[in-house]
Amino acid sequence: MKTKIVCMGDSITEGFMVEEWENYPYKLGKLLGEDYEVINKGQCSTCVLNIETKEGLMGIPYVRQDRYKEALEEKGDIYLIMLGTNDAQDGMDDVEDIVYPLFNMISRKEHFKEHYLRIIEDIQRVNEAAKIYVCLPIPIQKCIWRKHKEDYLADLREIMKEMVAEKEGLNLIDVYGAFAALPKEEQLSLYREDMLHPNPKGYDLLAETIFKNLHKVY
Repeated sequence: MKTKIVCMGDSITEGFMVEEWENYPYKLGKLLGEDYEVINKGQCSTCVLNIETKEGLMGIPYVRQDRYKEALEEKGDIYLIMLGTNDAQDGMDDVEDIVYPLFNMISRKEHFKEHYLRIIEDIQRVNEAAKIYVCLPIPIQKCIWRKHKEDYLADLREIMKEMVAEKEGLNLIDVYGAFAALPKEEQLSLYREDMLHPNPKGYDLLAETIFKNLHKVY
């Protein structure tokens, strides 16, 4: 019987502007071999926060998407979660100095941990034996969409590390560190033109990093 791995996340997991065989879940499956089934349940543009305001819903919460429900229904043996990049934005318009409040996710970062824990608890509810890995998201470079900021994501990574340290049964995979350890020019060569999403070469490093960390624990 194959070990089932479910990958939860945003566009970096789903594979923004790359072919299906170029995203990290596909490449991870190739590295792991025939004894594993790797399932991609990433959803573009999604965030951890799930907040209703009087003006409306903030961002695009991952937990409200069909792919989230599908990920839980899989009752995977292993869950890989890589979220937070879309929570690291301030809603700033690309041209004008206007902030869109419903996309000013970083203004609600005090709720980030509790909403991330809701995802963890949902996984544990459907399979209490599942191994859960929190993946620290890759660096945001000088993104063409100025609402995305590496400084914001750095704060959220610290919250993720704190969460993993506090909650029993969680494992941390430092995908960020694998990218950040490289010289800047080499880092930039791993990204698409938007400087937010990895290119196929970046996905190679992402898959290899997760592969190595899985084998340390599992």
